Amino acid sequence: MKATSETIYMRYPFPKKTIIIPLLLLIPMWIIFLFQQNGYSFDGCYGVIPRTFVGLKGILFLPFFHSGWKHIISNTFPLAFLSFIALLMYDRLAYYVIFFGWILSGTILWIIGNPSFLDDNVSCHIGASSIVYLLASFIFFSGIIRKERGLMAISLIIILLYGGMIWGMVPQEILPQLKTDSSSNSISWEGHLSGFISGAFFAYLFRKIGPQKEVPKWDQENYYDPQAEHLWEVYQEQERLRAEYLEPLNEEDENPNYYIKQNPEN
Repeated sequence: MKATSETIYMRYPFPKKTIIIPLLLLIPMWIIFLFQQNGYSFDGCYGVIPRTFVGLKGILFLPFFHSGWKHIISNTFPLAFLSFIALLMYDRLAYYVIFFGWILSGTILWIIGNPSFLDDNVSCHIGASSIVYLLASFIFFSGIIRKERGLMAISLIIILLYGGMIWGMVPQEILPQLKTDSSSNSISWEGHLSGFISGAFFAYLFRKIGPQKEVPKWDQENYYDPQAEHLWEVYQEQERLRAEYLEPLNEEDENPNYYIKQNPEN
Protein backbone atom coordinates (compact mmCIF):
# COMPACT_ATOMS: atom_id res chain seq x y z
CA MET A 1 0.00 0.00 0.00
CA LYS A 2 1.15 3.46 -0.79
CA ALA A 3 0.38 6.61 1.10
CA THR A 4 -1.31 9.34 -0.86
CA SER A 5 -2.12 12.99 -0.34
CA GLU A 6 -5.44 12.77 -2.20
CA THR A 7 -8.23 14.24 -0.15
CA ILE A 8 -10.88 11.72 -0.97
CA TYR A 9 -11.56 8.81 -3.31
CA MET A 10 -15.27 9.51 -3.67
CA ARG A 11 -16.37 9.83 -7.26
CA TYR A 12 -19.38 9.19 -9.45
CA PRO A 13 -20.33 6.90 -11.04
CA PHE A 14 -19.45 4.64 -8.13
CA PRO A 15 -16.68 2.11 -8.78
CA LYS A 16 -17.92 -1.43 -9.37
CA LYS A 17 -16.10 -2.74 -6.32
CA THR A 18 -18.27 -0.59 -4.03
CA ILE A 19 -21.20 -2.74 -5.18
CA ILE A 20 -19.47 -6.08 -5.78
CA ILE A 21 -17.69 -6.39 -2.41
CA PRO A 22 -20.80 -5.71 -0.29
CA LEU A 23 -22.66 -8.31 -2.39
CA LEU A 24 -19.85 -10.81 -1.85
CA LEU A 25 -20.31 -10.30 1.88
CA LEU A 26 -24.11 -10.51 1.84
CA ILE A 27 -24.85 -13.26 -0.69
CA PRO A 28 -23.12 -16.16 1.17
CA MET A 29 -24.73 -14.97 4.39
CA TRP A 30 -28.20 -15.05 2.87
CA ILE A 31 -27.65 -18.35 1.03
CA ILE A 32 -26.70 -20.09 4.26
CA PHE A 33 -29.60 -18.52 6.11
CA LEU A 34 -32.15 -19.54 3.46
CA PHE A 35 -30.78 -23.07 3.50
CA GLN A 36 -31.35 -23.14 7.26
CA GLN A 37 -34.87 -21.75 6.88
CA ASN A 38 -35.70 -24.50 4.40
CA GLY A 39 -34.77 -27.29 6.75
CA TYR A 40 -31.10 -27.80 5.95
CA SER A 41 -29.31 -28.18 9.25
CA PHE A 42 -25.61 -27.52 9.79
CA ASP A 43 -24.22 -29.86 12.39
CA GLY A 44 -22.72 -28.20 15.44
CA CYS A 45 -21.85 -24.58 15.99
CA TYR A 46 -20.14 -22.66 13.22
CA GLY A 47 -19.77 -19.56 15.34
CA VAL A 48 -17.15 -18.66 17.90
CA ILE A 49 -17.14 -20.73 21.07
CA PRO A 50 -14.80 -18.79 23.36
CA ARG A 51 -11.56 -20.42 24.47
CA THR A 52 -12.29 -23.80 22.88
CA PHE A 53 -10.43 -25.47 20.06
CA VAL A 54 -13.59 -26.31 18.14
CA GLY A 55 -14.70 -22.70 18.46
CA LEU A 56 -11.73 -21.43 16.46
CA LYS A 57 -13.47 -22.15 13.15
CA GLY A 58 -16.03 -19.54 14.10
CA ILE A 59 -13.42 -16.84 13.58
CA LEU A 60 -13.92 -17.41 9.85
CA PHE A 61 -17.55 -18.51 9.74
CA LEU A 62 -19.49 -16.57 12.40
CA PRO A 63 -20.57 -13.66 10.09
CA PHE A 64 -22.36 -16.12 7.80
CA PHE A 65 -24.72 -17.59 10.41
CA HIS A 66 -27.74 -15.90 12.00
CA SER A 67 -30.39 -16.95 14.46
CA GLY A 68 -33.45 -15.61 12.64
CA TRP A 69 -35.01 -13.10 10.27
CA LYS A 70 -34.71 -10.19 12.65
CA HIS A 71 -31.05 -10.98 13.26
CA ILE A 72 -30.01 -11.19 9.63
CA ILE A 73 -32.06 -8.19 8.47
CA SER A 74 -30.68 -6.00 11.28
CA ASN A 75 -27.17 -6.82 10.02
CA THR A 76 -27.81 -6.71 6.26
CA PHE A 77 -28.49 -3.02 5.75
CA PRO A 78 -25.71 -1.65 8.00
CA LEU A 79 -23.21 -4.11 6.51
CA ALA A 80 -24.16 -3.12 2.95
CA PHE A 81 -24.04 0.61 3.70
CA LEU A 82 -20.86 0.65 5.78
CA SER A 83 -18.89 -1.60 3.43
CA PHE A 84 -20.01 0.61 0.52
CA ILE A 85 -18.85 3.77 2.34
CA ALA A 86 -15.53 2.18 3.39
CA LEU A 87 -14.74 1.13 -0.18
CA LEU A 88 -15.87 4.46 -1.61
CA MET A 89 -13.83 6.56 0.79
CA TYR A 90 -10.76 4.39 1.38
CA ASP A 91 -10.50 2.37 -1.83
CA ARG A 92 -8.17 -0.65 -1.51
CA LEU A 93 -7.42 0.11 2.13
CA ALA A 94 -10.95 -1.11 2.90
CA TYR A 95 -9.95 -4.60 1.68
CA TYR A 96 -7.28 -4.85 4.34
CA VAL A 97 -9.56 -3.49 7.03
CA ILE A 98 -12.34 -5.96 6.22
CA PHE A 99 -10.06 -8.99 5.91
CA PHE A 100 -7.74 -8.41 8.84
CA GLY A 101 -10.52 -6.88 10.93
CA TRP A 102 -12.61 -9.98 10.32
CA ILE A 103 -9.82 -12.16 11.72
CA LEU A 104 -8.85 -9.85 14.56
CA SER A 105 -12.40 -9.24 15.81
CA GLY A 106 -13.12 -12.98 15.75
CA THR A 107 -9.92 -13.69 17.63
CA ILE A 108 -10.68 -11.08 20.29
CA LEU A 109 -14.18 -12.52 20.65
CA TRP A 110 -12.70 -16.00 21.06
CA ILE A 111 -10.54 -14.66 23.91
CA ILE A 112 -12.99 -12.42 25.78
CA GLY A 113 -16.32 -14.10 25.05
CA ASN A 114 -18.48 -15.21 27.99
CA PRO A 115 -16.25 -13.88 30.78
CA SER A 116 -16.57 -16.03 33.88
CA PHE A 117 -17.33 -13.07 36.15
CA LEU A 118 -20.55 -12.41 34.20
CA ASP A 119 -21.61 -15.74 32.77
CA ASP A 120 -20.63 -19.29 33.62
CA ASN A 121 -22.11 -20.65 30.38
CA VAL A 122 -20.17 -20.82 27.14
CA SER A 123 -22.19 -19.67 24.14
CA CYS A 124 -21.96 -20.00 20.38
CA HIS A 125 -21.51 -16.50 18.98
CA ILE A 126 -22.83 -15.96 15.45
CA GLY A 127 -23.75 -13.03 13.21
CA ALA A 128 -22.16 -10.34 11.05
CA SER A 129 -22.59 -7.63 13.67
CA SER A 130 -18.89 -7.83 14.55
CA ILE A 131 -18.09 -6.75 10.97
CA VAL A 132 -20.72 -4.00 11.19
CA TYR A 133 -19.11 -2.65 14.36
CA LEU A 134 -15.66 -3.05 12.79
CA LEU A 135 -16.56 -0.87 9.81
CA ALA A 136 -18.51 1.72 11.81
CA SER A 137 -15.62 2.09 14.26
CA PHE A 138 -12.99 2.28 11.51
CA ILE A 139 -14.86 4.89 9.47
CA PHE A 140 -15.61 7.02 12.53
CA PHE A 141 -12.15 6.99 14.11
CA SER A 142 -10.29 7.19 10.81
CA GLY A 143 -12.06 10.40 9.88
CA ILE A 144 -11.30 11.92 13.29
CA ILE A 145 -7.64 10.87 13.28
CA ARG A 146 -6.94 12.08 9.73
CA LYS A 147 -8.61 15.49 10.38
CA GLU A 148 -9.75 15.69 6.77
CA ARG A 149 -12.99 17.63 6.38
CA GLY A 150 -14.74 15.22 4.03
CA LEU A 151 -13.87 12.19 6.14
CA MET A 152 -14.83 13.99 9.35
CA ALA A 153 -18.22 14.76 7.80
CA ILE A 154 -18.68 11.05 7.12
CA SER A 155 -17.66 10.34 10.73
CA LEU A 156 -20.40 12.70 11.89
CA ILE A 157 -22.94 10.90 9.71
CA ILE A 158 -21.84 7.56 11.16
CA ILE A 159 -22.25 8.75 14.73
CA LEU A 160 -25.69 10.20 13.90
CA LEU A 161 -26.87 7.00 12.22
CA TYR A 162 -25.21 4.43 14.43
CA GLY A 163 -24.42 6.23 17.67
CA GLY A 164 -26.94 4.02 19.45
CA MET A 165 -24.74 1.02 18.66
CA ILE A 166 -22.68 1.92 21.71
CA TRP A 167 -25.31 0.23 23.86
CA GLY A 168 -24.75 -3.00 21.98
CA MET A 169 -21.35 -3.26 23.68
CA VAL A 170 -22.82 -3.17 27.19
CA PRO A 171 -23.32 -6.59 28.86
CA GLN A 172 -26.98 -7.41 29.36
CA GLU A 173 -26.05 -8.82 32.76
CA ILE A 174 -25.25 -5.25 33.79
CA LEU A 175 -28.22 -3.56 32.06
CA PRO A 176 -30.80 -6.27 31.35
CA GLN A 177 -33.27 -3.66 30.08
CA LEU A 178 -31.10 -3.36 26.96
CA LYS A 179 -32.17 -6.82 25.85
CA THR A 180 -34.47 -6.34 22.86
CA ASP A 181 -34.53 -9.94 21.63
CA SER A 182 -37.59 -11.72 23.01
CA SER A 183 -36.11 -15.14 22.26
CA SER A 184 -33.70 -17.02 24.45
CA ASN A 185 -30.78 -15.84 22.33
CA SER A 186 -28.72 -13.08 23.90
CA ILE A 187 -27.02 -10.29 22.02
CA SER A 188 -23.30 -10.92 21.64
CA TRP A 189 -22.02 -7.73 23.20
CA GLU A 190 -18.54 -9.31 23.18
CA GLY A 191 -18.73 -9.63 19.37
CA HIS A 192 -19.79 -5.99 19.08
CA LEU A 193 -17.00 -4.87 21.39
CA SER A 194 -14.44 -6.97 19.50
CA GLY A 195 -15.44 -5.39 16.19
CA PHE A 196 -15.37 -1.90 17.70
CA ILE A 197 -11.88 -2.40 19.16
CA SER A 198 -10.59 -3.83 15.87
CA GLY A 199 -11.97 -0.91 13.86
CA ALA A 200 -10.37 1.66 16.16
CA PHE A 201 -7.07 -0.23 16.04
CA PHE A 202 -6.94 -0.29 12.23
CA ALA A 203 -8.00 3.35 12.02
CA TYR A 204 -4.88 4.23 14.01
CA LEU A 205 -2.63 1.65 12.33
CA PHE A 206 -3.50 2.81 8.81
CA ARG A 207 -3.74 6.52 9.67
CA LYS A 208 -0.96 7.45 7.21
CA ILE A 209 -2.28 5.30 4.38
CA GLY A 210 -5.09 6.39 2.09
CA PRO A 211 -6.76 9.82 1.93
CA GLN A 212 -5.07 12.47 4.05
CA LYS A 213 -5.69 16.04 5.12
CA GLU A 214 -4.58 18.22 2.23
CA VAL A 215 -1.37 20.09 3.07
CA PRO A 216 -0.78 23.45 1.31
CA LYS A 217 1.88 22.94 -1.34
CA TRP A 218 4.09 25.66 0.11
CA ASP A 219 4.24 23.69 3.37
CA GLN A 220 5.27 20.49 1.64
CA GLU A 221 8.83 19.25 1.95
CA ASN A 222 11.12 20.10 -1.00
CA TYR A 223 8.50 22.44 -2.46
CA TYR A 224 9.80 24.60 -5.30
CA ASP A 225 7.84 27.01 -7.49
CA PRO A 226 9.86 28.70 -10.30
CA GLN A 227 7.31 31.49 -10.65
CA ALA A 228 7.42 32.24 -6.93
CA GLU A 229 11.22 32.19 -7.06
CA HIS A 230 11.20 34.68 -9.95
CA LEU A 231 8.80 37.00 -8.13
CA TRP A 232 11.02 36.85 -5.04
CA GLU A 233 14.07 37.87 -7.11
CA VAL A 234 12.11 40.77 -8.67
CA TYR A 235 11.02 41.88 -5.22
CA GLN A 236 14.60 41.76 -3.91
CA GLU A 237 15.80 43.83 -6.90
CA GLN A 238 13.09 46.42 -6.30
CA GLU A 239 14.05 46.64 -2.65
CA ARG A 240 17.70 47.12 -3.62
CA LEU A 241 16.85 49.97 -6.04
CA ARG A 242 14.55 51.54 -3.49
CA ALA A 243 17.30 51.48 -0.88
CA GLU A 244 19.77 53.09 -3.29
CA TYR A 245 17.26 55.84 -4.11
CA LEU A 246 16.33 56.57 -0.50
CA GLU A 247 19.87 56.55 0.88
CA PRO A 248 20.76 60.11 -0.39
CA LEU A 249 17.41 61.43 0.87
CA ASN A 250 18.04 59.94 4.29
CA GLU A 251 21.47 61.54 4.44
CA GLU A 252 19.91 64.93 3.57
CA ASP A 253 17.36 64.59 6.35
CA GLU A 254 20.03 63.67 8.90
CA ASN A 255 22.42 66.57 7.87
CA PRO A 256 20.78 70.00 7.26
CA ASN A 257 23.95 71.27 5.58
CA TYR A 258 24.00 68.40 3.11
CA TYR A 259 22.20 70.34 0.38
CA ILE A 260 24.44 73.43 0.85
CA LYS A 261 27.61 71.39 0.69
CA GLN A 262 26.45 69.64 -2.43
CA ASN A 263 25.49 73.03 -4.00
CA PRO A 264 28.16 75.55 -2.88
CA GLU A 265 27.20 78.05 -5.59
CA ASN A 266 23.92 78.70 -3.83
